[in-house]
Amino acid sequence: MRRLLTPLLIMLLVVIMLPASLMAQSTVTDELITDQIERMLNDTDEEVDYTELIEIYWSVCDSKININDDEELSQLIELHIVNPSIIAGINEYRKNFGNFQLFDELTFVDGIDEMTLSILKPLVCFNRPEKQGKIKPKDVARHSKHQFWFQLERCLEDKAGYQDTNDYYLGGPEKLLLRYNFSYHDRIEAGFLMEKDPGEQSLTDFISFHFLIKDIKFVKTLALGDYQLAFGQGVTMGSGLAFAASGGSLLRKAKKIRASKSANETRYLRGVATTLNYRHLDFTVFYSDKRTDANVSVVDSLGEPLVVTALQQTGLHRTNGELIDRHAVRQQLYGCNLSFRLDRFQIGYTIHQTRLSCRLAPDPRPYNTFYFRGNSLMNQGIDFYYVTPKAAFYGEAAVSDNGAPAAMAGTTIQPVGYINFTVLYRYYDKRYQNFYSNAFAAGSGTRNEKGLYLSTSMTLAPYWQLVATADFPQSDWIKTQAYAPSRTQSYSMQLTHQINSKSLLVIRLRYKDKEKNGPNNGVFMRPLTHERSWSLRFHIVYPAGDAFQLKNYVEYDLDRSYLIYQDIQYKPDDKPFSLAFRYTLFNCQSGMLYAYENDVLNAFSIGGLNHKGMRIYLLAKAKLFGRLSVNAKIGSTIYSDINEIGSGLEKIEGNVKTEAKLQIIWKI
Repeated sequence: MRRLLTPLLIMLLVVIMLPASLMAQSTVTDELITDQIERMLNDTDEEVDYTELIEIYWSVCDSKININDDEELSQLIELHIVNPSIIAGINEYRKNFGNFQLFDELTFVDGIDEMTLSILKPLVCFNRPEKQGKIKPKDVARHSKHQFWFQLERCLEDKAGYQDTNDYYLGGPEKLLLRYNFSYHDRIEAGFLMEKDPGEQSLTDFISFHFLIKDIKFVKTLALGDYQLAFGQGVTMGSGLAFAASGGSLLRKAKKIRASKSANETRYLRGVATTLNYRHLDFTVFYSDKRTDANVSVVDSLGEPLVVTALQQTGLHRTNGELIDRHAVRQQLYGCNLSFRLDRFQIGYTIHQTRLSCRLAPDPRPYNTFYFRGNSLMNQGIDFYYVTPKAAFYGEAAVSDNGAPAAMAGTTIQPVGYINFTVLYRYYDKRYQNFYSNAFAAGSGTRNEKGLYLSTSMTLAPYWQLVATADFPQSDWIKTQAYAPSRTQSYSMQLTHQINSKSLLVIRLRYKDKEKNGPNNGVFMRPLTHERSWSLRFHIVYPAGDAFQLKNYVEYDLDRSYLIYQDIQYKPDDKPFSLAFRYTLFNCQSGMLYAYENDVLNAFSIGGLNHKGMRIYLLAKAKLFGRLSVNAKIGSTIYSDINEIGSGLEKIEGNVKTEAKLQIIWKI
């Protein structure tokens, strides 16, 4: 315990002594965004780093969305902050009465309620004149913004991989990140990023760079370097992560091209992409050429890979074995998208081809019988949406070059007042193959799934909202955890009450019934068993005086798993620094319980907790000399039922795991 308390006390004293500037007051919007992130984690079976999506969320909060700009408004739909009917109502108001000049005008939009207005207030602005006209070098030099970013992380306990064994990590335990971003209003973005993961040898292990420019005559967007693509509903093309939390509409109206600024080493494209605009037509053409990690199984006489069994997604290069697989395959992608858009309607067609420098041949397993094998794959599809003030209709149909289909269609209807319904059906054939697809799905990947999704959102009274969802996915073929066709049922109900501008109450009930393999490990085609889980969650956020904000959180599963934490945030109006402290108790003997944690800027941190024990952390944020910010976090998990943590090279002897982070940001 002394080992834990010492760094906590040191960091607390150092931060209090630093001159700093006040972090912005937490709002209800922040809590609802946090809730959205937690729901994404609870609705997926994958371990995914959502840093990329976290950054998009907070960048919207920081730069604000021009409510008088159609393209920027679409981000509110993509982030699931408001439903499409409200956006259609905003556009209808602008059409009849002109652009919004004051925030209070939003109260006249049909169907908008008090809670939505509270969410939107810190997010929107009403004018961005710099989007118009030519880009002049002198204006770029005068009004551009620069941001330099350094981040250091490490686990304070020794892991087995850093000890002198036959197979050990080649680098040190530190994680390093160096980043530079340049921006000129919403017209130009540029920058680079260098990252070293724990165990890797050099900061140059991963280098990313991007350049993006917008609205130059008929060139709507031009991207060079690393970028992301998103068309339609993500069935045919979605290269990055997508916002897919349950509740409300699942319509996507994302930007077609977006700069890739995260340290994710797999979910990006590298090359050139541009969107050309002529009246109602957008034509996007793209090309990507990058090296991808892969498990090599056959090489030629010169040691060049001929056959690989899998494309890796970890981005880790810590051992000799991982270095052998580093950048083993050249992956090329090229294609185009043509879309026609009116005020309420869009239809688009996408086609692209992926080529690998060697043959992909997964080791034969029943679950991967229909996985792609070869070195060339073509995908194409058609997408559409139609949005009115009362309803939104959207969908996409795609096919891979083996003839396998994948399709989804949904509608969100707001018949009267403050109630809406969403119905979505998806069918992803077990033979559908696509390297770049991120459509809505309950499982991992857009394949071997069909199902019906239902949700409704109701405003019961001012500042009271009820959201209920139901999802019924099923698979017609074997999966890794189900050696027979399987079904799942999941239901959730959430009641949210905004008490005031700084207080929020959330109560959620969830039930899931999932078919998976039974306990008889000696029989392959064994009967499936039902894994059922009930969970009840309660959390409330409220101020305690002018400087303190408290959050009480309880999550309880009927299998007697629980997670309880107390947050204390100190944000005084007259002091230029902020502190956040959390104390957590948990007991989860099966599965995992998740709780989103406050962290350094744009970092992803989720408490995925199992076994039994407690966790505490302290986060401090300060701003020195006006433009230099320093953020630091230290957290420790102490287990009471195990004497070693992790396995293999990640194993820690003992029952304590402590992580520390330091972040320095300089803005010009």
